[in-house]
Amino acid sequence: MAKFDGKFLTGVIGPAVFKKYRNMQLVTGKSRLTKEKQTKNTHKAATQFGIASTLAEQFRSVTTEIITDFYDGTMVYRFRTDVQKALKQAFDAQSETYHFTANSFDRLNGFEFNADSPVMDNFFVQPEQRIEGNILTIKLPEMVVSKDMKFPTKATSCLLNIAVGMFDLTYGNRTMCPIQSIEIPNGSRDNVIPAQELSFEIEPGCLCISMFSFQFIQKTFSGNLIINSKTFNPVAVFRAVIADGIVDNEQTEKWDEMSVVRDSKHFNKPKIELKAIEQEQEKVKTAADFPQYIQAIKELGVAEFVTYVSNSHTLYSGHNGHQLSSKAQYEPLVVAAKSHKKKFTKYLKMHQAGQTDYFSFCRHCAETGIDRWIVNLSLMTCTYYDQKDQLILTEPIPNSE
Repeated sequence: MAKFDGKFLTGVIGPAVFKKYRNMQLVTGKSRLTKEKQTKNTHKAATQFGIASTLAEQFRSVTTEIITDFYDGTMVYRFRTDVQKALKQAFDAQSETYHFTANSFDRLNGFEFNADSPVMDNFFVQPEQRIEGNILTIKLPEMVVSKDMKFPTKATSCLLNIAVGMFDLTYGNRTMCPIQSIEIPNGSRDNVIPAQELSFEIEPGCLCISMFSFQFIQKTFSGNLIINSKTFNPVAVFRAVIADGIVDNEQTEKWDEMSVVRDSKHFNKPKIELKAIEQEQEKVKTAADFPQYIQAIKELGVAEFVTYVSNSHTLYSGHNGHQLSSKAQYEPLVVAAKSHKKKFTKYLKMHQAGQTDYFSFCRHCAETGIDRWIVNLSLMTCTYYDQKDQLILTEPIPNSE
């Protein structure tokens, strides 16, 4: 049954659905497809559509402050469509999960939130973006304002706002880096804005969506007035890229939740948990405890792990391509460029006999040129390599029983 609020109808009357949208009355036909009539394929399509719609909304909601309410009437549909197509391309039908790469969301690059006032009509320079480690940097070239910017009538300056939204598509969390702004005066004697770089601290493994927003300002006797409106509001996605690395849930769990990721079986969630692995590590007191530790983490879903001697950080791999990375355990050691197998074997046997602790063993590894060791939990082997990727030694891991 529909309700009337004095101006708009909302609800169902017969075969029609009445909705209120942006101070307008919309009427659509009622769907004739019931859950009972859905085929397996239509159910899957509906599920994927729902995920895309919710994910697109959560992308937008994080950056509401920079998008504002001045977007065009088709923005929600256009943005959802691009997100939906990106998800469809990343969907693996066999496993029924999304497999994302760095460029999975390239479709969003250059997306205009207000098609009536595209950024390209007001901003004529080409920024650059790079990611190194956990730092995303946007480089703005030198700007000659009179040539590289177009100001609307009455605008005395422009506030260029740059934001980076971060989305953890593994554990389902989202946040936004602090907005950084540059004021660009109109008609100033100093007509050149020097080249500059803006840096944002990001989390590895997360989808990073950088956006540019232009707020044009008119100076009046009562103060500054922002003259953007629903018909003029240049805001666009600059880049959408998944940063290299593995998501650290301890960092992202403090962010806002993304229930669509957390609750859906279609996102490729890790099947191994770092906290559980670390709890088993704490039980290892001597080398004699190592086989029991291996058996314990094997039951947790670990298929293989690589430990790097330089600082003992470890990369764990699960059976379905899931990966987790531990933090460094000590200050970096210098690993010798040349390996010495005989001397290393001696140190290894000393450690296995309980004559050295873990850190001493790592120092001995560095001294003898051991770069890392790889433990394969299917083969139950531990293999040591030097910096030249040469295999130095492979040892069987004894049964824990």
